[in-house]
Amino acid sequence: MCNLCSTAFHCLLLNIVMTCNFVYRVGLHGCLYVRCRFRLIAKSLAAFLSAQMPSDASLRLSADAAGAIGSKSPAVSSPQQSSPPACSPSQQARQTYSHLESLRTNKQYAALRDAVCMAVELVASPQMSLRDANIFLSQLVSAIFPDVYYLEIVRRPSLWRT
Repeated sequence: MCNLCSTAFHCLLLNIVMTCNFVYRVGLHGCLYVRCRFRLIAKSLAAFLSAQMPSDASLRLSADAAGAIGSKSPAVSSPQQSSPPACSPSQQARQTYSHLESLRTNKQYAALRDAVCMAVELVASPQMSLRDANIFLSQLVSAIFPDVYYLEIVRRPSLWRT
């Protein structure tokens, strides 16, 4: 992974940790309903962003770009064919994805099993790219917080400035 991508990813994770600290200080930490849902969004977003950074130091900016977690690895070619090595997901992407998959069987996330399955499918989808991060976030927030009216700005990416 290139230095810039690695630094950006670490800044994102630091921002998520700082946001978690803010949620704790505001007093939402005692509400298990909010805490589990917020953690699921943070973990899903981290998995999605790391899945969009393949191991060859590039970014997945278009659908069906190489390096998706859910894409099937190419069949073993004959030794006579010389093709460039296929781009594969990074080790960090695989780890965050497997951690997200493990939430399916976690008792704390039993009530959110459908949202976890949806997040796993979206992260693994080769059709999703970094440009679809707003769509990913809006679908996830809509599934996890369907009745929270003040999150409408997140649910509708068309309201976001580009």
